[in-house]
Amino acid sequence: MNLPHQEPIRFANEVLSSCDNKIIVSCKFPFSPTLAMACEAAAQSSAGFAQESSDPKIGFLVSLKDILLIEDMNFTEAIVEIERTFDFGSMSEYSFQLKNNNITYVSGKITIALDKK
Repeated sequence: MNLPHQEPIRFANEVLSSCDNKIIVSCKFPFSPTLAMACEAAAQSSAGFAQESSDPKIGFLVSLKDILLIEDMNFTEAIVEIERTFDFGSMSEYSFQLKNNNITYVSGKITIALDKK
């Protein structure tokens, strides 16, 4: 994935599948993730929607909504299932779930604004 993040804060690694407005991204954490790390992994995963574009884009996480920690996280690898639910100009809203072994640990919605440059 084309991200400016470097370890240890780069969590999103690879787009595993892409279909319409939903993608699945593999993520790896340096230790068991916190809720904030899960939200950042979702924000990084949203970059998977721009991977087919040759123009680099800079995105900013501007909103978190309905974030829910369902289970404590004791793993370092997970997937993020993320779906684009709304577009308005340079802003997009996504719903996401962070999963490990088909169990959902975190769910919520994020809003990303793309730099117009």
